[in-house]
Amino acid sequence: MRHSFAIALLLILTACIDPITFETGSEPRRLVVDGFISNISFEERAYLPAPASKFYLALRWSSNVDNVKDEVISGAKVSLIASDGTTVDYLWSEADQRYLILDDSFAAKEGVNYKVHIETANGAVYESDPDSVHPAPQLEEVEVDYQTIVKSIDVAGQAQLVNQRGVQVSVPLPSHSGEPYRLRWKIIPSWIFETSRLPVENSNQQCFATNLYEYQDIKVWEDKNGGYSRDLFFLETDDNEQVQYGFSAYITQYSLSPAGFEFWNQLAIQQQSGGGIFDPPPFSLITNIRNVNNPDELVSGYFYVAHESSIRWNLSPEDLPYNLQFIDACEPIPGVPYIPPAGCSNCLEYRGVHTDITNEKPEWWEEF
Repeated sequence: MRHSFAIALLLILTACIDPITFETGSEPRRLVVDGFISNISFEERAYLPAPASKFYLALRWSSNVDNVKDEVISGAKVSLIASDGTTVDYLWSEADQRYLILDDSFAAKEGVNYKVHIETANGAVYESDPDSVHPAPQLEEVEVDYQTIVKSIDVAGQAQLVNQRGVQVSVPLPSHSGEPYRLRWKIIPSWIFETSRLPVENSNQQCFATNLYEYQDIKVWEDKNGGYSRDLFFLETDDNEQVQYGFSAYITQYSLSPAGFEFWNQLAIQQQSGGGIFDPPPFSLITNIRNVNNPDELVSGYFYVAHESSIRWNLSPEDLPYNLQFIDACEPIPGVPYIPPAGCSNCLEYRGVHTDITNEKPEWWEEF
């Protein structure tokens, strides 16, 4: 029997990678926990150039059957316990299908340990190991290098090498001494899509698309001394419609505890392995969640505390040291049967890879 743990959801929510399915035989279902807090409150997030989100904790029972969604747990009591004596309650959100901290001013403090306390409807009690903020230098800038790489493409079933121009985006890591910084980065791209079949005054002529899952690779790094730059991602520009009218990437940096870093590093190693038949199954990943009264119970997932900083990087086609040419997919080619692609009559119907699309310019979008 196949058993698809809810850790697959954890990966989608936080790491943005594909669900994992694996053999478990008679393995019973288990609790899966996903959540984090950081030094940036919801109030502070409202001033950042990105949509604000509340701190959450997601709970699920894993499913015993492949291709069946894991069971969301909505009837638990969840709280955050701090070593300074304070307790913050999570409340269930039907819309988000997870538990949220509704205190908009709450943020994790340096020098304080935090753990989550979970009581399920059947009386089981779970807690996470204590975790705390590990400060790191703020992410304040990115570096760009215009490069040409060689890539392989498929042409009529044959591999062909071509030159691909693009932008290598990196983050500078300042020199330091003492304890290493254990870092993870998340990248969320947004871009503009325009249809040439509508006039510019039409509200559905231009849309803003965002893709939470574009950059799926888990990016972690242990920085021991600094004094160099760390590559984050390569943005292809040739034949990439995302850069035609303006591209934007929201980059978040998380500084983690040694245990939190080990969890994400293991997750990254497993992702890079490709999930082959001889790879360890995802439930073998470390977890910091325990059943208080039954420590032998198997639990999956992780709750961590992070030091967070972020920056939004924008790219205009005019920034490039070369000119780009694009084929207008909405323009018929003479003599060729033509069916307009989705989005050509209404940008809200654009079917480029995205998870959110709107014809209203987001407040955080900057004019290029």
